[in-house]
Amino acid sequence: MSKPMDKGPAGEGPDADQATAPLPRRGVDASGRIPTAYGPGNPVRDQLDAAHYRIRPGAPNLPIPEPQQADGSAEADAAAYPIRPGTPEEPAYERFQALAERKERLDRRRTRIRWGAALVALCCLVAVGVALLASSSPKKRQAAAPQPTLAPANPTPSPTAPPSTASSTPSDAPSASAPAANPVTLLSGAATDGAPLDAAGFFAGRTVTVDKQSYTRALTTGSACTPAVTAQLAAVLTRNGCRTLLRASYSAGTTAVTVGVAVFDSAAQAQAVKQQTTGNLQPLSGGGLPVFCRLVVCRMTTNAIGRYAYFTVAGYTTGKPVPANDTSAYAATTAMNQLVFDGLLARAQREAATPSAG
Repeated sequence: MSKPMDKGPAGEGPDADQATAPLPRRGVDASGRIPTAYGPGNPVRDQLDAAHYRIRPGAPNLPIPEPQQADGSAEADAAAYPIRPGTPEEPAYERFQALAERKERLDRRRTRIRWGAALVALCCLVAVGVALLASSSPKKRQAAAPQPTLAPANPTPSPTAPPSTASSTPSDAPSASAPAANPVTLLSGAATDGAPLDAAGFFAGRTVTVDKQSYTRALTTGSACTPAVTAQLAAVLTRNGCRTLLRASYSAGTTAVTVGVAVFDSAAQAQAVKQQTTGNLQPLSGGGLPVFCRLVVCRMTTNAIGRYAYFTVAGYTTGKPVPANDTSAYAATTAMNQLVFDGLLARAQREAATPSAG
């Protein structure tokens, strides 16, 4: 058992060893809290040094180090001022002036580019013009020669193979021995071209040779214009006043060709037919010459001199069409064009030699 606490006299208060003087209070006769160092109006606090500051919980703010140079010394005072990013703002007038100068430079550059492009275009046009002038002479020489083309020589042309023709102008000129009168002028009108016209006389000679190739005449005929051609060509001949049509057929091996000469009153009518020609000359068979150029593609030409328009159609007696790389039918049409031209030239020379020639 624990020992009971001893009591003082009459059992009041602590033991004698614990009896002490009462703790100091705010006043001797006043009651209240025990004064502390933090209490307001505490005489103990009033005795604190005025330089003594109360420290609050937490770590103090660390001092900001001063900037140091490479040698360890502090930088100049200018570094203590805040530096904003970027350069100082330029005045509005200087910005405007800079923009105006930049625009002027761009305008000068665009102007130089435009002038350069115009100069290049002008040089190209000059080069094209020179090339066209240089190539005009060969093209004129080619146009002067007969230019036959492939076309179907059918009484009624097929819709899938429409006939086509090519016009050409003879390149031959009268020889030096020709009379002074212009042969084309004599052949341009009925008044100056009054010699008789018949197929047998016009296509004289049983055999003709052109470029070392001989052609044998099979038959000749003279008739009205429309029965000797297809409907399309008949319309052109009738519209321009065709008087008569002379035809003859020649052959060389399996190649056959028909040539026809249409007679008009004036050269203007013949030239109009040359420009307007559509359709085909009907091939002339008989006299031992089998049928040819019927419902197949054949080679055809159209030409004119004076008051005469003349046509050719050439193909094979075997019935096969004329291919694009053909040389035999091409040679036959060329030979007949030369034959007609030479015959008309000789006709003009005979007429010029007569006293009544105008």
